[in-house]
Amino acid sequence: MTELQQRLSTGRGKFTPDYPDLGTGPVDYEDSISPEFFAAEREAVFKRSWLYVGRSERLPRPGTFFTRELPGLASIVIARRRDGTVNAFHNVCAHRGNKVVWQEHPQQESKGSCREFACKYHGWRYGLDGRVTHVTNEQEFFGLDKDSLRMPPVHCEEFAGFIFVNLSDDPVPLRSYLGDRLLELEAYPFHEMTQHYGFSAPIRGNWKLAVDSVCEWYHPPYVHARFIAKDIAQAEKLVPPVDAYHYDLFTPHMLTSVPGPPPLPPREPGTAGPAQRDQIWVYKLFRAGLFGPDDVPDIGPLPGFLNKGNIRSWGNDQFWLFPNLSVQIWARGFYITYTYWPQAVDQHTYDIDMYFVPPKNAQERLAQELVVDSTIEFAMQDVNTIEATQMGLSTRANQHFHLSDQELLIRKFHKTVRDTVTAHQTRSAEKEG
Repeated sequence: MTELQQRLSTGRGKFTPDYPDLGTGPVDYEDSISPEFFAAEREAVFKRSWLYVGRSERLPRPGTFFTRELPGLASIVIARRRDGTVNAFHNVCAHRGNKVVWQEHPQQESKGSCREFACKYHGWRYGLDGRVTHVTNEQEFFGLDKDSLRMPPVHCEEFAGFIFVNLSDDPVPLRSYLGDRLLELEAYPFHEMTQHYGFSAPIRGNWKLAVDSVCEWYHPPYVHARFIAKDIAQAEKLVPPVDAYHYDLFTPHMLTSVPGPPPLPPREPGTAGPAQRDQIWVYKLFRAGLFGPDDVPDIGPLPGFLNKGNIRSWGNDQFWLFPNLSVQIWARGFYITYTYWPQAVDQHTYDIDMYFVPPKNAQERLAQELVVDSTIEFAMQDVNTIEATQMGLSTRANQHFHLSDQELLIRKFHKTVRDTVTAHQTRSAEKEG
């Protein structure tokens, strides 16, 4: 019996009324079109939350580093020190404020390996901990205390191979911020999935609208109809009913679980496998699709924290780490991260990174690449809709919008952002008072 069937049998019915603080009335999307709210959101949310910047596999040995550009917030260097620890610091020279770590183009992110960093402007050098190690013509300065000079540090912590930074002065520890439900992610073998595919796209829409687009499965028959079926009517039949989903809210984070199609039977050696699904020939040939490869890698038994809704033919669990990271763990042995970086009230950068167990042969590599291509196609179809939504909202012709029970996470997400902004503004007013 599915979770919703159990709820219906006990008279509980829909999910949203279980959270009375969310309400069930129309919602206002002013938070996605107001420049004033965008500025307040940047201060309250992005300058004070733990932000995911990359996987630990990007720093395989001491001396390796990479940079991250956090739009409108900071340029960050993340490096592995000689003792194996990871730290982060602002990418700013203590001399004249030049950006220290960059290659051909200062606007672009970079990566590499070194013993120390050297500023291209006047040759000042910094160790892997960000401290000054050399000042060019040091004797020409006045009362210079070289030991106190450094690239300003940034709070940095690792969790399950995910590297986070926090730009505030005194953040809560990362593990406290995540909470017990997300700490369960440590049981998943992320470290085995080192085959990486990634892409980034600029979107002319508010970042929260992009989050909304992957928080519900109400839209696929219309946005993705031509991808999943020949017509709308058939596409609607392929979208599972509402009793096939599971939701979990653990403020400020949240989770949704969704079903997926069963994989094809294992392929017999030397054969292409039986064509048992109504899909186009390429999916039958490469034994893969949007929900992953049909030949699932052996990563051992799945941890018990997954699929807590006991969904039949479970597809994935999508963990939302507030404010801007989604970690999707898929039943077929891979995972995806989605990250959203706001640049303006109506513009953001959308990063998608996919991780698989390294392929053992060409067939497995091609299957992975087909999953990647399918994911990109789905994402770009969503992008068009996000930009169309931004255009419609910006007219303010309609200011109240109605969300269904399937859009519970959207209602929760926007409320969490608004509450975070309000709480920060209240604290700031109290300090000034």
